[in-house]
Amino acid sequence: MTVIAVVLLSVLGSSLPAARAPLSAATETATAEVVRNGVAPDGRGIEISYTDRDGEEQRGLIVLARPEDIPEGAEIGVQYDPAEPGSVYAEGDAAHLTVRNLLFGIVWIGLVLVLCAAITGFRLLSRPRLQRRPATSASARRVRVRRGLSDRSWLVFDHGGTESWVPVYWDEAVSALPRGTPITVHGNIRRDRLVLPVIEGRPIWPSGARRGSAPKGAATQLPPQNPPPRISLLRQVRSDAASLLFAPLFGLLWAYTDESGVSGFLAATALSAGVLFWLPSIFGSDPTGPRDDD
Repeated sequence: MTVIAVVLLSVLGSSLPAARAPLSAATETATAEVVRNGVAPDGRGIEISYTDRDGEEQRGLIVLARPEDIPEGAEIGVQYDPAEPGSVYAEGDAAHLTVRNLLFGIVWIGLVLVLCAAITGFRLLSRPRLQRRPATSASARRVRVRRGLSDRSWLVFDHGGTESWVPVYWDEAVSALPRGTPITVHGNIRRDRLVLPVIEGRPIWPSGARRGSAPKGAATQLPPQNPPPRISLLRQVRSDAASLLFAPLFGLLWAYTDESGVSGFLAATALSAGVLFWLPSIFGSDPTGPRDDD
């Protein structure tokens, strides 16, 4: 996620000066009259005439973001480069749209990067502090819950006729846990939002807040597996990558919203893929499946 966002920010940031240069050079303004509409390229060009600051009649071509029916003789405000009077621009044209899209992309990618980095950093800093909380013993069992394309591991604690559901990052020790086994828990399993289970000396980091009831989704009560299944990094990646199918849809939505075309689609698809791959890894995914339950 971070690599994709940094690469996109670098590409957009390096493209911005070149895109803004013509507009920055167009320091003079004038009122222009439309001479001809629907010329090249792709019918988006409008030929205009205006009087420059020296009183001379000039002609120029404005390239619009999309074809528009602007009647001949209509007057529009333009900005032009005094060194190149033929370089003329108007608010909302293709040049302005390109700069707007680049700035829009930089701002949103930056916000996504900061938000994801903040969430990741908070979890890395807050989870180890749970080990300082008082330790108690509680009976636990493992449940895998599927909701949509995601699977998560949960430890269910039974205490006095009530239950506490704690989402955890998958660990081999979780798969090997016999039902109803007493384990150590740092924190109050009845009151604390976050608690830290410990199985055979191994901290099982919580991937979310404790719940007092079962989460939505299809819950599967799993038997203990001894030895636990060996999950390769490639299999974990395949499990987390299931949601990447939605990345092109977000790319299309982005490109349609800001009219950025193919470049916007590719950038938004790449960013969406990074976020969709980051989500299951930061909020916990269970890479095991039915074939591991036998």
